[in-house]
Amino acid sequence: MSPPNQEETRQLRLTVGILNGLLLGIGLSLGAWTISALRLSRIAVPLQMPNLALGLLLLVIICGLGGLITSRWHNGLLSILTWLVAAILSALVIGYEPYYGRTFVVWLYDRRFWGWPIYPPPEGLGPALVIFTGLFIILLLAILALLQDYRLEAICREQDNRGRLLARGWLLLLLPLPFAALAGYVTNDISGDKSAYALQLVHQAIEVGRTYEGDLFQLGLADGINYSALNSVRDQMSATYVLSLSGIDAASASTFVIAYFSNGAWVRCRVINNQLSFCADAAPPYTTGFISLINGESPPENCFGCQPVADETWLIWLRARRDQLDPPTVSRLAQWGSYALMQVSSPSGSFAVQCWLSGLSTPRLERCQEIESQPPP
Repeated sequence: MSPPNQEETRQLRLTVGILNGLLLGIGLSLGAWTISALRLSRIAVPLQMPNLALGLLLLVIICGLGGLITSRWHNGLLSILTWLVAAILSALVIGYEPYYGRTFVVWLYDRRFWGWPIYPPPEGLGPALVIFTGLFIILLLAILALLQDYRLEAICREQDNRGRLLARGWLLLLLPLPFAALAGYVTNDISGDKSAYALQLVHQAIEVGRTYEGDLFQLGLADGINYSALNSVRDQMSATYVLSLSGIDAASASTFVIAYFSNGAWVRCRVINNQLSFCADAAPPYTTGFISLINGESPPENCFGCQPVADETWLIWLRARRDQLDPPTVSRLAQWGSYALMQVSSPSGSFAVQCWLSGLSTPRLERCQEIESQPPP
């Protein structure tokens, strides 16, 4: 068989260049999120895997486009600039994916929360800082940009008579993959997203501490986990539950995790510096405290400080409907991040309002609306 002509060589180079970019995107993704995916693979955490898949897709698209552009137009300066832009965008994706990525996935899944900043990035996590955390990605892609022409030519030479890459060609193509994975891991580690570990830690604490019959404090000393954090809510926990990330407070190095149990219990746990600090009943501010707010009363003594805060406009709006709701029944419809959607209904179910509350500590009433509600049959 005759050797490949110029057009076949150009097409092979384009294909190899695109594949090179796609593999770099996959490598960055594997390094950034494989550990998180493994931590969460056996834990019931809604939307976590779609969120990681979104990050993977974005990195593959960015690096794939970089490979397409730089292999289509052979220009050294263009290659360097293209891969520099791809590196910066990749760093931004890895740094902001735990916040904007999660929020976007929630918006697509539950349109009732569309537009709310479900997972806002921590204060101070600006683009410049995020790009700085991606320094290893920038250095790696800059080096690969300088070597790209030599790499692609060497890879394209490693083909058989039918134009298929030989083993040596695949080896040269896959060679940067471990370095891309390392750069992705370092970037994600520096950016400070420890939510997967916090979710795993709370899961382990519940699994062990819920049914343990001995001294939780002594068990915690042995395992290095503060099982005693569950003491106040241990009797509320059932065997079936799901976990959800409530939010991240970078100022206090805290991650908040919500556990929803099949028996209706609603527990919030706080993880500080990768150590379980405490768990408490999350429901009172949204139920007892919210009802007190609607009625214009002080919350019960055992609900100290649990009343939500609200602007005067919404207080007037709610209390104008107090007679229609009296006595109000509150139920949780959904919660994503620190935003909870609550429904307040009249005893007959003929009138109801839905309200959005947000906050990692004391909830704040954000908005309410009347809904069409039918009495139960």
